[in-house]
Amino acid sequence: MSEVGEESEESGKQPEVTDIEMTELPVEPEDSGDLVQLLHVHVLRQLRQAQRHLLGMKSLSSLVKYLLEDFPHGFGSAQAELRLHDPEEQIARLLPIRKMFGSSLSLKSDNYALYQLYPDLPDTSLIDLDDRRMFNILSGASNAAGAIMMPLFDGDRLVGSYHIALTETMTAYGDQERELFAMLGQLVAAALLRVVEYQRVDQLTLLNPVTEVGNLRAFRRDMLREIYWARRVNHPMTLLYISLDELADICKSYGEVACHFVQRRVSQRLCSELRATDYIAHISATHFAVLLPACNEPHAHDIGERMRRDIDDFAIDDGRGAVLHVSLSVGLVCWEPSRHPVESSERLATQMESEAEAAMQKAERAGGNRISVARLGLLML
Repeated sequence: MSEVGEESEESGKQPEVTDIEMTELPVEPEDSGDLVQLLHVHVLRQLRQAQRHLLGMKSLSSLVKYLLEDFPHGFGSAQAELRLHDPEEQIARLLPIRKMFGSSLSLKSDNYALYQLYPDLPDTSLIDLDDRRMFNILSGASNAAGAIMMPLFDGDRLVGSYHIALTETMTAYGDQERELFAMLGQLVAAALLRVVEYQRVDQLTLLNPVTEVGNLRAFRRDMLREIYWARRVNHPMTLLYISLDELADICKSYGEVACHFVQRRVSQRLCSELRATDYIAHISATHFAVLLPACNEPHAHDIGERMRRDIDDFAIDDGRGAVLHVSLSVGLVCWEPSRHPVESSERLATQMESEAEAAMQKAERAGGNRISVARLGLLML
C-alpha cells in the first residue's frame, strides 16, 4: 500500500500537547466588524481538525504531505514550507519520496540556519512583507501577504521550522491566533518525532538479518511506492531478479557461515553498482531483487550486465584460506507507463515479480551467468 495514501485516524494520548480546550468564542453573526473574532473561531476549527489528523498518522510521507498541502489548503493558503534538522540523514532515509515536495521541504545537517530564522528566542511569529525574513522563506509564494513561522522543538532543541503563507484576509490575525499556531507547532513537532521513531523501529523489521539490506516486505513496499511515482511522472521502471548460481554448492561444501559471508559480500558489491535512487533487497536465501526507477530496458540491461561481469570476476576470500566464486543469473522486466497503462498498482507489482522470476529461472536453466529478458504484454495488465 502506498505510503502517500491517507492515514486512518486513531485515538492517542499526548497530554502535553493535545489537551487543548476547543471552546469556540461567542460570535454575533450580525456583527460584521468583529473580524478578529471570526478568524479566531476559524483557526480553532482548523486546529481541531489538525489535532485529529496528526494524532492518527504513522507515515512520515503522509504527515509531510498533510503539512505542506492539505493543512494550508484549509486556510486557502497558497503555500507551506517545512525545514527540518536531519544531521544523521535519518529523515532522508525514511522519506525516499521527498523529491515530490520540491523546495517546500528541506533537510538541514546543521540547525544554525534554523536559529537564524528567529532573531531572538525561537517563538511562533506572524510576519508581514516588511519583515526581511520573507526573503528567506516561502520562495514560491509570490502572492503571499506575510507568513506564520512556527519553530519545532524536541525539548529545548530546535529541530525544525514550519511556515505557512498568509493571504490578505489572514493579515488580521493577532495574538490569539499566534497562540493557537504556537499550539499547532507543538502538535507538529510531537507528531514528527513520534512518526520518525515509529518508522525507525519499523525499518528494523524490513532488513534481512544476514545482509542487512531490505527483505521481501521492504522490497514490496518500495516497489508499490515507485510504481506510484512512475505513474505520476510517466517514467519507466525496471525490476531485476538475481540468483546466486553456486551458493547451494558453497553452503554444502563450506557450511552456512561461509554461505552467509558470500551473501553479504555479494550484496555489498551489488550495492556499489547502483544509483542512490535504486533499491536492492534480499528476498530469499539465494535471490536478490533490484528495482531501478526511471530506467528503461536497454539501460537496465547494461546495468545488469555490468553486475554480472563484476560478480563473475569477484574473488571472495573467506578469511580461512579459501577463495570462493559465484555467478549471477538475472531476470529482467521493464514497465513503461505510457505503453502499458494500469489501473491496479498491486496487480502490476505481482505481474512484474512473476515475469522477472520466470526470466531468472530461464537464465538458470540455460546454464546461469547470463541475463534473460521478459516483457509485459497488454493482456497481462
